[in-house]
Amino acid sequence: MVGRVIDSYIVKPLRSRQFLIMLAVLIAVSMSIAYVASVPRDYERFMSLSTLGRGMMASDYYPSNTPNIGLGDEVLWHIQVYNRMGSAEYIAIRVKLLNADMPIPDDNMHTPSPVDHVYEMRQVVAHDSTITMPLRWSIVTVTEESSDDGGRYVVIKEMLINGERISTDVKSKDGKDFRLVMELWRYNPESRVFEFSWLDSMNERRSVWNQIWFNVR
Repeated sequence: MVGRVIDSYIVKPLRSRQFLIMLAVLIAVSMSIAYVASVPRDYERFMSLSTLGRGMMASDYYPSNTPNIGLGDEVLWHIQVYNRMGSAEYIAIRVKLLNADMPIPDDNMHTPSPVDHVYEMRQVVAHDSTITMPLRWSIVTVTEESSDDGGRYVVIKEMLINGERISTDVKSKDGKDFRLVMELWRYNPESRVFEFSWLDSMNERRSVWNQIWFNVR
């Protein structure tokens, strides 16, 4: 009888000690969770660029639902930029007119097309916000040239972009495979210039651009 009493006294302190250890672990875990919740979370830094059609969707890019554009045909696109860089960004959309042989931006080196832009739009985009800018354009003047092999080239000499007349000089055989390239540039407050690329949250270089093809009929 005495042995049983002694055993019960021994067990109780052991159970109490286990309870205290469990309680200490729970308190430590709770404090860790509270600390993690109070620390600002890292997130991916990026910007995105989208070119939408007349109906603000990825369709209706051409007036006649074909990529064949005639003189005076009005084309309406919507340029959207989403900013997730952590602060407001001053951005520029540079529009370039290219044919199939002219160089486009390099996705590996993150360098822009070396072709001069024909039009530019600038805007401030708040953090975690999306802006939409209309790009309304038409072809005003074209000329034709003949090549030594008897080929026919169409030269776009003048465009109307958002009400502004723009002089151009880009040609393509039979008027096919022209394209408008839209590049997203970011203003760097340190260098005080617009730059085509930037560093993301993983310290990797990024850049974004769109292109849409069309023909001249």
